[in-house]
This record gives sequence, C-alpha cells and structure tokens, in this order.
Amino acid sequence: MKSSLVIVATALICAGVSAAGLGFWASSAPSDGVTADPIVLGTIPTTVGQSHPTIASLRTAPVSPPAIFSVSNFTRKTVCLVERGAALTSRSRDFYAPPDCEQVWPGLTRATTWTQNEDGSVTISDTGGGTLLTLVRGRHFSYEVTDAADADLALLMLP
Repeated sequence: MKSSLVIVATALICAGVSAAGLGFWASSAPSDGVTADPIVLGTIPTTVGQSHPTIASLRTAPVSPPAIFSVSNFTRKTVCLVERGAALTSRSRDFYAPPDCEQVWPGLTRATTWTQNEDGSVTISDTGGGTLLTLVRGRHFSYEVTDAADADLALLMLP
C-alpha cells in the first residue's frame, strides 16, 4: 500500500513539474502577434496585386507526381520506358517518349502531353493537341489503351 502511494505521489510531482515547465516555456514566447516564417517556398502561389493569396487561389486539383512507365506492346513483344514529367496545368503533365519507343507504338515519340480527363481516363497527345492514345486505369499502377482496336498496349508505373 505504501509503495502505491509513493508511485502516485511521484507521478503527481512529475506532472506538476512538467506543467510548470510548459507554462514557463509558453509565457517566454514573444506575444507580439503572428510573425511570418522567413523560409519562402514555391508551394503557395502568390497573386498579383494582393499582399496575400486568397483561399480560392490556393485551391488546386490533386496532381500525380512525375513517374516512369514501362510501355509494353504485347503483339509486337516490345518494351520501352516513357516519362510523365512536370505539371503543365492542373490536369496535364509533360510527357516524353525516347526514340526507341517508335518500335513499341508508331508515333509515340511525338507525344508531349499527358492529360488526366474527368472520367479518369488519360489522353496522350502531340504538340498540336492530336490524340495519340487514350488510356484507362487498369489494376494497381497500370494503364491500358482503349481507343486503338489493334493496340495491345499497357503502361505500368515503375517504382
């Protein structure tokens, strides 16, 4: 019984010391108002003509990160690597297919834009906006071609 009183008393003393320490630490902080963080990052957009961004200007659509995909043509038994790169708009990203991808799908090397559509499909287009391929989400991190009947293509995101 005596040992449990010692344990309870020790716990109460520790809690009191912690509370006093936190109170002292909180009161020593400057109370001159909120100050700006001196680190400037490019993650918060600034608006022209305003001293601070509005809530509406901070809202952006979720954008998938840059990634490398393996493109497989099952009919031709060929594979190449492509890159979905930097964001161009809220729905489109830069796209690059190296010259060896011409063997996988003719014209794939002309692709420059990866656009995420509202229905979840993806359009890969050239510089003129012409659609080269339309993809739908497959299992896990893969995409399958839907618009070309003779295409047996799949894109698999690499880790």
